[in-house]
Amino acid sequence: MPRTGFRLRQLLLASALSAMLSAPAYAVDAGKASRFYEDALARYQRRDYTGAVIQLKNALQQDRKMLAAQVLLGKSLLAVGDSVGAETAFNTAIELGVDRAEVELPLAQALYAQGRFTDLLARPLPTSLPNSVRQELLIVRGSAAGEINDARAARKAFDEARAIDPKAPTLVMAEASLALRQGNVARALELSQQAITLAPDRPEAWATRGAALAGQQQVQAAIDAFGRALSLDPRQTDARLARIDLLLDMNRDAEALRDLDALREFAPGDPRAAYRRGVIAARKGDTAGVAREMAEVVKAVDTMPQEIRSRRANVLLLGGMAHYSLHDGEKARVYFEAFLRLQPYHPGATRMLASAYLNDNDPVRAANLLEDYLRRAPGDAQAMTLLGSAYLVQKRYSKAAALLERAVMQGSADPTMRATFGASLAGQGLDVSGAQHLRAAFDANPGDQAVGASLGVLLLQRGDVKQALEVLERVYTANPRSPVALNLLGLARGRAGDRAGARKAYEAAVAVDARFTPAQLNLARLDVVEGRSDAARKRLQDLLRSQPDNPDALIDLAALDRAAGNADAARKGLEKAMAVAPRHPRAPLILIDEALAAGDNAGAAKIARAAVAAMPNDLSIVLALARAQLASGDLQRARETLIDARKRLEADPDALVQIARMQIAAGHLQGATYTVEKALALQPDAFAALELQAELALRSNDIGNAERLAKSLAEKYPTRAAGYQLQGDIALTKGQTANGLVLHKSGLDKEPSADNALRAFRACLAANQPARGVTLLQDYQRVSKQSDPRILMALAEGQIRAGDLKAARATLEQLQQRGPQPSGVLNNYALVLLQLGDAGALPAAERAWRSAPNDPQVVDTYGWILARNGQLDRALSYLRDARLRNPRDAEVRFHLAWVLAKQGRTKEAREELSPVVADLARDGMPAEARKLASELGL
Repeated sequence: MPRTGFRLRQLLLASALSAMLSAPAYAVDAGKASRFYEDALARYQRRDYTGAVIQLKNALQQDRKMLAAQVLLGKSLLAVGDSVGAETAFNTAIELGVDRAEVELPLAQALYAQGRFTDLLARPLPTSLPNSVRQELLIVRGSAAGEINDARAARKAFDEARAIDPKAPTLVMAEASLALRQGNVARALELSQQAITLAPDRPEAWATRGAALAGQQQVQAAIDAFGRALSLDPRQTDARLARIDLLLDMNRDAEALRDLDALREFAPGDPRAAYRRGVIAARKGDTAGVAREMAEVVKAVDTMPQEIRSRRANVLLLGGMAHYSLHDGEKARVYFEAFLRLQPYHPGATRMLASAYLNDNDPVRAANLLEDYLRRAPGDAQAMTLLGSAYLVQKRYSKAAALLERAVMQGSADPTMRATFGASLAGQGLDVSGAQHLRAAFDANPGDQAVGASLGVLLLQRGDVKQALEVLERVYTANPRSPVALNLLGLARGRAGDRAGARKAYEAAVAVDARFTPAQLNLARLDVVEGRSDAARKRLQDLLRSQPDNPDALIDLAALDRAAGNADAARKGLEKAMAVAPRHPRAPLILIDEALAAGDNAGAAKIARAAVAAMPNDLSIVLALARAQLASGDLQRARETLIDARKRLEADPDALVQIARMQIAAGHLQGATYTVEKALALQPDAFAALELQAELALRSNDIGNAERLAKSLAEKYPTRAAGYQLQGDIALTKGQTANGLVLHKSGLDKEPSADNALRAFRACLAANQPARGVTLLQDYQRVSKQSDPRILMALAEGQIRAGDLKAARATLEQLQQRGPQPSGVLNNYALVLLQLGDAGALPAAERAWRSAPNDPQVVDTYGWILARNGQLDRALSYLRDARLRNPRDAEVRFHLAWVLAKQGRTKEAREELSPVVADLARDGMPAEARKLASELGL
């Protein structure tokens, strides 16, 4: 449950009689104290909690044992966020003899607000509480157990609370919040709706609903729910902050500013509001505004009582980021260190603390911190860069080079940190990654290899090869005998297309240090690129003689084995690489891709799960798991994996687009739309995101919006194909076939490429004009003078669909002459031969099956061709296998039913074919299937 999600209960005041039972031994102005108290009570009732605190303290100056004032003071302090003061007031009230039923619940809330969940749960549960209080207290305890991930204790507390009143709105809200914390968004949505039904006028219910909707990525609905909560109670600070975060994510800064202005009235001095104002200032490029808001955050956090600050992770994170942005490294370190004690291995805080250590010339502490972190998050490219810099300062050159190269190969830098409770400055424009600081430091001292190497790697990660090359040339000039500088220079030259320059740099690095592994590996890779496979193999074998467990050498040698057709040796090499380096992502990623290509989806998922267990924070591995889950048809788990990946990559617009495309494949259009909107909030003119936004509108059947977005894309990027292609898809959707195909051809003319030729071909197939598609591909081949194997595969498909089986056979044979082909090529070749009556169909099908024995389509083809060759018993085994692998494939079910009917097993055949007759009819039932259905009485 939210920490401020409890409604404070109105308590009965102590009677005048009880106040007289113990006369004070000091001067008391009872009348004055009473007047102060009554004024405080009135203020409390109209929610002027600050005024109530002042008047209650006045009352207690007149009568420090005034019990009613102590209780109400505790509640008022709790309302203004001073949970430590509230705890003191409630404990004083207990010492003064208050009934525990009056303060036990707000005292528990005070402990909860301080994050002292263990202390709260350690308090004995009083036995003589009224049921209503007992239930509320059980709910607080259940929520506290949830905060420390004690699911069993949470469930026990909620079960006991439910036994008292199963329809208590607070209980339902707390269970919804727990479900959301545990990632069960569907359950959270269900419970939050129950809360609304039970208590439609309670703002907390609507706030809970908003949180659940946000978890489901129903952004506008969440904004509306938080708005309803605020209309019922404008002082709901957490609901307002949550709405601000969503508005910022959607780039609706003007609306967010209105809410921030409201917080100046309802929560003046709240550092979370200042932080968000800093986000907006950063977006505007207002450096002075960022500094001003961060100074306000610092003032609020630094003056907060230590006993509160030390237990509140979000406050510590805020303080660290604010001090870091103000270049106060010493105080930033204190906050980040305290934060990491509460939340170890937080990516952003770890990286920023390491940066602070390096800035203070303490590479040993930086290295120790990052080494421990990277054991748990081996794919964090920014952490690799920082650790590489620490190693450079320590003159540990080989380790530094390997890490910096891995950071470059990782691709775009991992997203910078994001605060626990809102949009981070890093994600919204503040340069926390350090590029500006690195550039300034490097310009001031170009001879600093650590700074220059870090800057060069960062620029390569961002794709700015020209600037990276300029920086790394200067690093090399200042450090001409450094193998690290030479190796990074080789990488930059290679990225710039200068292979000769790259080789020269790598060879110079090896000349300086013959044992320098990164340059040896890069020379072998360059040999492969230049077609010198034998030279590459010799280099790698020489390297493995001295370093038999080098995972990169094992993986690169496996690639050469695979290219030479030695699949067994390649697999053994990859498996050894995984065994010697279980947290190295390259080998499992290759094995996952190979398993998926072979149709072994279960095997791919198994490898991915094992890799995620070893590298739970490596995003490439997590995304590979999602691909395996998609291939296995486990859409729900794939969606959950992708939502998690989006949260981890929410500051990287390019990665968000990739995730959104996978969400489309998972059938999660709403999630994909939200992900793309986040990408566009970060980078409004990002081409790939704009393209996908229009595609999503089309997929959602929002034709008008799709057309508007597609036209806008074509106008904004007139030399790119996508705008025309999307308009072509829209025209085809409208039944405007001729116009649609013309638009697709225009896209191909604007931007000739194999990908765009294939897209135009697919449009021809969608318009049921395969012959036109064949002509289009043949024209593209002739003009481009390229023979892309994807084009040949598509050409064969078009020829099959156009009924030109002899041409399809020739195209597929041309493909096979190029070397080993994917199982799909062999599969289609076998089917073409079958239709041509060629006896080569069966051996071709067997070759396809041997290359992909777990692919249901390949297995089905082999079984079907066996059946058509009269080998019914053998066929039955393969067809059952295919059916179990893909029971939703109507054609597979027909093939199995056909064999069963041929064997006289009519009942089984009927049971097999009956569920898919409608699917076969919808797709244009083949004559043989129609005949079999009739014979079976279907």
